[in-house]
Amino acid sequence: MAAHLIRVFRELADMAPRRGTPRTLFYNDVDDVCVGNWVPNTDIFETDAEIIIRLELANVSRKDISIKVKDGKLHITGYRQGIQETHRLYFHQMEIHCGNFCKVITLPAALEHNEIIASLQDGILDIRISKQSSPVEIPIVLETDRNSDR
Repeated sequence: MAAHLIRVFRELADMAPRRGTPRTLFYNDVDDVCVGNWVPNTDIFETDAEIIIRLELANVSRKDISIKVKDGKLHITGYRQGIQETHRLYFHQMEIHCGNFCKVITLPAALEHNEIIASLQDGILDIRISKQSSPVEIPIVLETDRNSDR
């Protein structure tokens, strides 16, 4: 019980805003769409040519994912099915979220209209944003084949 309370307090402390901490180039934003939804683990990193946003979405089908750019924000939403079992289940531990998920990431203005490509493979969604400076139309295509930078 005490260990559980310590974990809860640590999670609350991680969610609290920190004074004097500079805002990073990309940051998670609070959005009304996300209230009540689970948030997938996300890594954001870059190469010389692109920004890569990687989300952990095990057991989420491509058809259940939506990616949109709106008002300078990248909205990633979707749904993960829960366990479909005909027999009665008794959970001893349940840490894998199911149901609706949402992630909103504010994009720097310079990247807002650049080329964006998304691919889903092995439960990992990679969203790649080109660093090219000239704005282009944004086709968002979910591909199952990708060359991994892992």
